Amino acid sequence: MRVLQSSEMKEMDRFTIENLGIPSRVLMERAGVSVVLALEHEMEELYNKSFVIVIGKGNNGGDGLVVARTLLDYSSDVNVVLLSKELKGEPKENFEIYKKMGGNYLVLGEDIDLSAFESLLISADVVIDAILGIGLKGEVREEVAKIIDMINMSPAYKVCVDIPSGIDSDTGKAMGKAVECDLTVTFAYPKIGHILYPGREHTGKLKVASIGIPKYLTDKFNIRRYLTTADFVKSLLPHRPKDSHKGTFGKVAIVAGSKMYKGAAVLSALGALKSGAGLTYLLVPEEIHEVPAMVAPEVITIPVPSCDGYFCEKSVEFVKDFLKKIDVFAIGPGLSQSKKVHNFVKSILKIEKPAVVDADALNNLDITFFKGREAPTVVTPHPGEFARLLGKSIQDAKYNYILAEKVAKEYGIVVLLKGATTIITDGIETYFNITGDSGLAKGGSGDVLTGMITSFMAQGLNAKDASVVAAYIHGLTAKYADSQYSFSATEITNSIGKVIRDYLK
Repeated sequence: MRVLQSSEMKEMDRFTIENLGIPSRVLMERAGVSVVLALEHEMEELYNKSFVIVIGKGNNGGDGLVVARTLLDYSSDVNVVLLSKELKGEPKENFEIYKKMGGNYLVLGEDIDLSAFESLLISADVVIDAILGIGLKGEVREEVAKIIDMINMSPAYKVCVDIPSGIDSDTGKAMGKAVECDLTVTFAYPKIGHILYPGREHTGKLKVASIGIPKYLTDKFNIRRYLTTADFVKSLLPHRPKDSHKGTFGKVAIVAGSKMYKGAAVLSALGALKSGAGLTYLLVPEEIHEVPAMVAPEVITIPVPSCDGYFCEKSVEFVKDFLKKIDVFAIGPGLSQSKKVHNFVKSILKIEKPAVVDADALNNLDITFFKGREAPTVVTPHPGEFARLLGKSIQDAKYNYILAEKVAKEYGIVVLLKGATTIITDGIETYFNITGDSGLAKGGSGDVLTGMITSFMAQGLNAKDASVVAAYIHGLTAKYADSQYSFSATEITNSIGKVIRDYLK
């Protein structure tokens, strides 16, 4: 499913109106009616409910006025509160129709003060937010912020038209204050602000309504950002022929671990193994090689010459020779950071072999290292690592899909930027993954994901598709958690097969 920026949505609106001849009032009518239909689907019975619809002066308010007019068919207790009488175009037309139908309305500051408005909100069963739409730029004005606070304090069921007022539709950021919705009904396509936090949390349940904008326009306008779906992942999942053998599904090497961090290497290897790799090799410093063998006998553990439990210069030639016989390798989990490890990582990544680079491999490099690397490469930073790689603040790096796209394109790599919404991009296409919950916010979770990506690459997927599939499955493993508190990285590895069986087959 495509996801759009506000400018893309506006351009598609404009084209539909000007080039296809569908009047804007028709789009507005369908938008408003779709909100009521979605609300009816959620609540089933609307006839005994009281409604307050808070109307801004733009097109979002126009949609809200269609909602109010349509609700008159269901309830006699419908109240419109106008934040401004300065309505123009279709919003004004819909307001005039609403009045002719006998609809109740109040102008805030003239017919009703803030105290009475607050009482009205508290007594309502449903409050509908039609204040600000997807075109919001800059902080919410103080007077509107007070109104948003009152809406949020109301115990009513809250429905947002298109996007919660106060949320930037391109970034998901709350612009000072934002409405906290139970249900958001958006039009044609999800907006990026619906799926990036905190916008995703403010959105509540998201429903996407068709209002007459043709689907082919996403191709016409080259919309290349997507929300990852189960159907898409199913279409990518590698086929496993009945007459296959272990060589059919690729050879993976995980270069990981140190005397300080033994478990990370094991978790990454298990991620690869449980995701279907035919042969999984785990290359670890020789001083710790017995640990993985005891924990995961299915993994082929290879002891590597090392320096007191850490990879170093003396490890390089051994690892380089070994990697000649595998398909894809991962490097990073549990390596630790030092000058010796830094030199080792740089030497190994000069091998033109498909690679997944994670954790301490990233922490021992800067982003310019990847310039000119020709083999398919995935980097999997969390926001802190991404910020360090680019010399940015964590705030500037977190959920920054524009920055991720720029980096991916400039350096010819796939960037998987971890988060509650994970962003995967090759600089041409971008995927947003929303599976998972806080149960995955544990040490070792990312190590498993690294192994999974490596495994799917070894099974024949390109670097981007392997990352998309792995992130989606990795997130869904949280559905098998007894508790978000207790779910562990080991349980992620044990749940990979269940996800594939229950959701993707």
